[in-house]
Amino acid sequence: MRNRRPSQILAQSGVTLVEMVVVIVILGIALTTITQMIGQNTVSGAYTYDETKAIELAQSYSSEIKAKRYDENSPVGGVPPCDGVSGGSGCTANSNAALGPDTGEAARTAFDDVDDYDDLDEGSGSGNSLLDAEGNARSGYENFRVQVQVTYSGDVAPRSGSVSDSKKVVLTITQPNGEALDFTFHRANY
Repeated sequence: MRNRRPSQILAQSGVTLVEMVVVIVILGIALTTITQMIGQNTVSGAYTYDETKAIELAQSYSSEIKAKRYDENSPVGGVPPCDGVSGGSGCTANSNAALGPDTGEAARTAFDDVDDYDDLDEGSGSGNSLLDAEGNARSGYENFRVQVQVTYSGDVAPRSGSVSDSKKVVLTITQPNGEALDFTFHRANY
């Protein structure tokens, strides 16, 4: 075995300039790709956050609306239903034109039945603040908008003397990015 000098050993174990440039190029491509992926995840994370806030808002509004009476003539708790047959009084006019707040119920805190929420429009772009059930402004939803449409389920002009069994409520929540999400539920006459 031949004796090598320390300078020969160092020269053989070193990295050439070409190898170093190749490593730098590969690392540059890899880091650029990773940085782009992280940036995309950050943007989609913001959208996910807004969607979660929109769902929370929809749940809050739907819980508030479902807690109200079916009709102006329905008793609190809904039993007996306002069908004029089961011992309860008859429901108010059964047409979509009759939906909306009743006289003296301009403020949300005065809403006492489901159809009072028809044409409710609150939040960004509506000129009205988003409110909770007690009438307080909601914080953390500054750029959200809530719109509510209430209609009778099924036939909008039922035969004379009949009563619709449910009302369809559509909540449209518009997120800060302009994307609107629709949430639909039915409130039954029970």
